[in-house]
Amino acid sequence: MTGTAAGTRVWIIRHGETSGNEAGILRGPVSVNDELNDTGHAQASALAAHLLRQPVRPQTVYASRYRRAQQTAVPLADALGVPVQVLNGVHEVDCGDWAGQPYSALNAHPEKLRLPGGRLGFAGGETFDETAARFMADVNALPDGTDAALVSHGGIIRIGLAALLGLNIEDVWLGGQLVHGNTDYTVLRRAKDGWQAEQLGVSVRG
Repeated sequence: MTGTAAGTRVWIIRHGETSGNEAGILRGPVSVNDELNDTGHAQASALAAHLLRQPVRPQTVYASRYRRAQQTAVPLADALGVPVQVLNGVHEVDCGDWAGQPYSALNAHPEKLRLPGGRLGFAGGETFDETAARFMADVNALPDGTDAALVSHGGIIRIGLAALLGLNIEDVWLGGQLVHGNTDYTVLRRAKDGWQAEQLGVSVRG
């Protein structure tokens, strides 16, 4: 990145539904090749149609290296006539020892995310600070002057958005803030003093 451009926007999008989402199970890195289910494919198509109807829309499309994110990005990329570009730092949080646990266990026992030293994170996986750093690095490196869609994942979106917007990550996570459902998105605009939210947690409805 060579500077800042006030008009640069990024649509940060959670991928469409998978069988793991439907079951409510934390999957971790083994989910790299998980695919969208039928509902997820329909959501991806609806997302593309929705974004194309907006007066301001993405012009480039990025996705994490996980298959479900790339599958979600394809309908939009195809409609725009651009490729899906893969980013290496915006994949889902490594949930370590929590893999295989239901979402409900995570929500019921957030105190168990407190690691030695007081940091938040997943035992056997990543700290939230590590997750935020890789997400921010990729978002901040997006080319200036380009409005971009970026398809990522629920957990890292919450952590990454908090960091990009200068919020306290712990407060956001423990307070249940910035939760995105499948194909929900947030629009950020890059300004001279950092990223600002134009829209938060927009839900697509067909």
